[in-house]
Amino acid sequence: MAAKKGRESDSYGRWRRRRRRGILLLAVILVALAALPLLLMAPETVRRFIYPLEYEETILAASEEYGVEPVLVAAVIREESRFDPEVESSQGAYGLMQIQPETARFISERSGIASDYRGPKTNIRMGTWYLNYLQNRYEGDERLVLAAYNSGEGTVDVWLSEEGFDVASDIPFEETRDYVEDVIEAEKNYEELYGSDLSRRQE
Repeated sequence: MAAKKGRESDSYGRWRRRRRRGILLLAVILVALAALPLLLMAPETVRRFIYPLEYEETILAASEEYGVEPVLVAAVIREESRFDPEVESSQGAYGLMQIQPETARFISERSGIASDYRGPKTNIRMGTWYLNYLQNRYEGDERLVLAAYNSGEGTVDVWLSEEGFDVASDIPFEETRDYVEDVIEAEKNYEELYGSDLSRRQE
């Protein structure tokens, strides 16, 4: 009799364990199904985290005013400051587009932009004006424009004076080489994520 009760107890225990495993498996399946839409969205969500977008209206207004592609402005801001309006470099460059005081004075004299370059809106306007200035100076060659934005016009002019210099392969400064490639890559991602006019805002 005791043996029979023992067998019944073992059978009941196995049944309870199988039942718990079944409930657990069902719960895992339900959670996975619920998370599936989020998992499918993850790649774009991650990319938007890596390539954030702020100050869209200011970027668009400055881009239209000075004839620069909005995605280029956004890409430069991303590489320069990660959209932190108060970041300051060890060289004294300040703000979203990392403008140095002497560059701000140069831009102000040439453009008539008179406000404090450290304010986000003015910083974007000045940086965008300067990109336009460099585009005109280097006949629209984006790599030269970005190299000059990073290293200065004088430095780029020295490189260009060297016979056979190719901006795609001969930039001697690793930091500038990486900067040029990173901005170009960021520009492509901003266009894919937000559109060329940055109209596809984050949801």
